[in-house]
Amino acid sequence: MQRRGAKLETMRELEASFQFPSNSFRKIHIAGTNGKGSVSTKIASALTQLGYKTGLYTSPHIHTFHERIQIDGQMISKDDASFFLTKILEISREATFFEIITMLAFLYFQSKKVDFAVIETGLGGTLDATNIIMPELSIITSISYDHMHILGNSLEEIAENKAGIIKPNTPLILGYRAALTPILKKAIDEKSPFYVLPPESDWIEENTNIAKKAITHLFPNAKDLDYSLLPPCRFEVVESDHLTYIFDIAHNQDGLEKLFERVSKIYPDRKIFTLFGACKDKCADLPVPFLKNHSDEIFPFDIENPRLMRREELGAILDSDWKNLDLFIDLAKKESAIVVVTGSAYIMADAKTILLSNIPVTV
Repeated sequence: MQRRGAKLETMRELEASFQFPSNSFRKIHIAGTNGKGSVSTKIASALTQLGYKTGLYTSPHIHTFHERIQIDGQMISKDDASFFLTKILEISREATFFEIITMLAFLYFQSKKVDFAVIETGLGGTLDATNIIMPELSIITSISYDHMHILGNSLEEIAENKAGIIKPNTPLILGYRAALTPILKKAIDEKSPFYVLPPESDWIEENTNIAKKAITHLFPNAKDLDYSLLPPCRFEVVESDHLTYIFDIAHNQDGLEKLFERVSKIYPDRKIFTLFGACKDKCADLPVPFLKNHSDEIFPFDIENPRLMRREELGAILDSDWKNLDLFIDLAKKESAIVVVTGSAYIMADAKTILLSNIPVTV
């Protein structure tokens, strides 16, 4: 939506056309450069454990867009998705994909009478399609460099965009890396009480603490809840065919730093073989020096997706001449290496299929 230069009018018109479905449930709104998917999943899981029927709307998906819309951990069915998509497209064919799926989530949650919905922004905050809601709690997990061609070239510009989700008099929880001047100023201007969490050395613990703070703010007596749930491909460790694979959709400098720091901490004496894929619009932002310095070998990975950078171009950027995935995996086995599969979410489903099938495939 922001790429097209649109504003929120389309979403507001859609909401009005369906009699404002997002008003029928309680909402928690979550933005941030990294961590928002994990925090959203943990909060939704905790609310379900507390006995609330809880919707969860996140992005991107790994295998199917149905992953984006869940109630109590169960994805929206094909029949329900088709039913509501038909209704939306009868009203508007001008809406973007993200606007349509966002409205689909709102209608589905309304129809199933959820108590809560945990809503993750797609991109930024100010003009994100989700930003028509009035939540009872807002969360900004972190601010770092990502989508700079859209959100701005400085942390202050990015923070100002993310701060767009802050609503008047609505409590705000901030990860310590989100406590930047534009966000704090917006919170003060909107008279939104805010809480900044202390720093954590481990990013999973950091996200867990944000989720815990959200739940204890809403339910001060909540205790003995399990906050371990993570979305797919967030430090997902899989043992297969004598290799350890770690699937993680880290794709910017901050996310990759945290990923490799955790890999090195858990597997301090193992070599790291990195399989990396990137979107075309990430070309200028790729953390090439970091990837090269923290990987013993790098395989540039692509699939038949028009949004992804081709292997030849990515290989030239990463200074990697690997072309045969079988040989790359064979060497990883000989070196007893950890294989880290990271970068764009769009490579993950295919990478899992290829790497975990134990069928020789040359990519």
